[in-house]
Amino acid sequence: MPEPPGAVPQRSAEARLEEASLVERACRGDEEAFARLVRLAGPAAIAAARRITRDAALAEDAAQEAFLRAFRALPRYRHDSSFTAWVRTIAVHAAIDLLRRRRPESPLFERAARPEEEKRLEDLDLLRRALEALSPRDREILLAREMEGIPDQAIADRLGMTVTSVRVRMHRARRKLTERFRGGRP
Repeated sequence: MPEPPGAVPQRSAEARLEEASLVERACRGDEEAFARLVRLAGPAAIAAARRITRDAALAEDAAQEAFLRAFRALPRYRHDSSFTAWVRTIAVHAAIDLLRRRRPESPLFERAARPEEEKRLEDLDLLRRALEALSPRDREILLAREMEGIPDQAIADRLGMTVTSVRVRMHRARRKLTERFRGGRP
């Protein structure tokens, strides 16, 4: 029976073990293992970056940057979430950084003519800091639901949680983000 749109297949114990093995091999310098990890996580990284950049070419650049960062940070990777979720989060940060670096260098009077772009970039900075303040699990739940549109049941299946737990964590993560955007501290 085909899966409903947006559903994510539950990761089997075998798939989690394979991913852990690939990460271990990549940490020891196995380039083929890292290449397989890139193939596994690439579509999610590009999709997440594209939602931020709204541009396919920039999204690919951000995803490439994300994998470079992931490669450098691989020894510090903890299995709190899947490798794909970890890279997706890095891709979101890389996309935000890419947009920040691309801010036009123009005289002050020209910048004042484009307050909507400045506001968007400020919001992206705030979003990045707010996402960093969330736990890895809450960040994964929030990104899966809000950025990828994955249903609660599919998220619960992926993470081995109940739907109620997913919804409670989603509610708390949203509340923390709201507090950050209002200027408070979560």
